[in-house]
Amino acid sequence: MLKGSEKLRAFLWCNGDIPTSEMINSLGDLTPLFGVDGGTKKAESYGFLVEETLGDLDSIKEYESKSEMNKLNDDSCSDLTKTILELSKRGYTVFDILGIDGGSPGHILGIWGTMVESPLQLEIRLHHNNATSYRITPKNNEFQINLEKNQLFSVYALTGCGKISVKGAQWELDNDLLNLSTRGLHNRANGGILSIKGDGIIALIIEH
Repeated sequence: MLKGSEKLRAFLWCNGDIPTSEMINSLGDLTPLFGVDGGTKKAESYGFLVEETLGDLDSIKEYESKSEMNKLNDDSCSDLTKTILELSKRGYTVFDILGIDGGSPGHILGIWGTMVESPLQLEIRLHHNNATSYRITPKNNEFQINLEKNQLFSVYALTGCGKISVKGAQWELDNDLLNLSTRGLHNRANGGILSIKGDGIIALIIEH
């Protein structure tokens, strides 16, 4: 698995439920930290310094923030997607995203939509209070991560996969066909290296 320290990495704080202190602390130093629209209010309420706020800024109109404000005028995609696209132009290739849980069903589905429409070469992780979601694309080559025995995880094909392989698990796949379905729900790691490779966009969700 690629290490975020080897690439230009950004933390994005979205306008969902405020994460737990335990989850935030597990991420280490949140620098540089960018607010996705109203996410800046949530981050600053925790005492974090937000370098810049990006999005259409409709959720932060009446809020006074010390961060730089950058309005992104593109109604064809979400604030999160717009923020990732803008920062990727500046050279950021690794994104750790928090503040994504809660809200309307449309908001939640929109998060997964961002995972699909963001450039394939970017490394994206979603940090939930009880799980971490990794985006795997054909640009990742073979994704590998070390997991303890019986660690619960799920694998979903966010786009159709003509060939997907999952190795190092109780239920494995070997160049199988997989579309968005419940087939990959609640698998267990054998202990050691879990490897995943596919020709589509895949979400690996590891439960904590």
